[in-house]
Amino acid sequence: MNLPPRAPRVVAAVRRTTQRRIRAILPDCELRFVETGTELLRALDGSACDLLIVGLHFDQSSAAQALQRVLSRDENFPVVCVRGLPFSLLGQSALEAARLAMSELGAHNFIDLLQYPDDALGNERVRTMLERLLPARSALR
Repeated sequence: MNLPPRAPRVVAAVRRTTQRRIRAILPDCELRFVETGTELLRALDGSACDLLIVGLHFDQSSAAQALQRVLSRDENFPVVCVRGLPFSLLGQSALEAARLAMSELGAHNFIDLLQYPDDALGNERVRTMLERLLPARSALR
């Protein structure tokens, strides 16, 4: 029996200022936004989830801590780290260090949202990167 495609379920642990952009990138997804590490774990325990997006600027927890906690439960869980806000005093070397650290911790991708225009074309490019991590039964279109 073929099951119909369903909307992908995405948990996004990002600051409120980045939530609007995530909604624009993934308009056809079932999105759940969380703001603390505790909420993140509760969201992953309480419902099925196809993809986790963790922002570098994520509450008082660090993205690294959130990533470690999630991947300690399931090392194959699809996780993408995003940068949605500029670093205040840090430059490109800090961004590259963050990218490397998230990769070493097991993130499947690191997307710097600031490198893509916040318009239909830029959001489509980011959506395409995220689609690769979603299960086949999910459908973004």
